[in-house]
Amino acid sequence: MRRGAFQLSLSFIVIVVFAVIVLSLAIAWITDIFDVLNPLTHSVTDVARQELLDRIAKSDARVGIAAPDVTQWQRGETGSYAVGVRNTRSDLDKTYSMNVYLEEVGGDLNPTQIGYYKAQTAAWLTFSKKIFVAKSSSDTSDIVIKPKADADAGIYMFRIVVCDAASCTDLNSANLYGSAQFTLEIESQ
Repeated sequence: MRRGAFQLSLSFIVIVVFAVIVLSLAIAWITDIFDVLNPLTHSVTDVARQELLDRIAKSDARVGIAAPDVTQWQRGETGSYAVGVRNTRSDLDKTYSMNVYLEEVGGDLNPTQIGYYKAQTAAWLTFSKKIFVAKSSSDTSDIVIKPKADADAGIYMFRIVVCDAASCTDLNSANLYGSAQFTLEIESQ
């Protein structure tokens, strides 16, 4: 009977080790599949997002962005940046309104056609128009950017505005709470 119990426990250990190996391989395979399915070529890491929250918490800034100063993108690439908002009120949770829009163009782009480029780039941006921030804390919201495959090569400077009001359009908005900016350079192929 002791010999049978020993064989049974040895078989159990072998099965458990085999199951762990198969599970590890399955997790690696699923992770690879999701990496292929994730179309973001430029994205904010969790570390950068936390650094953004730390930076705005330790400064007088109310709004910040986790993005490089200028990034070079190919036409049709998709990416995301994080906007951080700090609620300076210690007595009240707040919902802020947000807008992202093209402010200036440069490089090979004609600045006199800014209206045309604003209309084009509005279709590139996906973001939440509202961000809730608990009292005396900070939170982030993502901006997903996807320049069209036929986007004109050049430099695009975007402005993020956050308002302490129901709506927010630009730097001249009533109740402007804060702003930040980021720049993309669309490369010619």
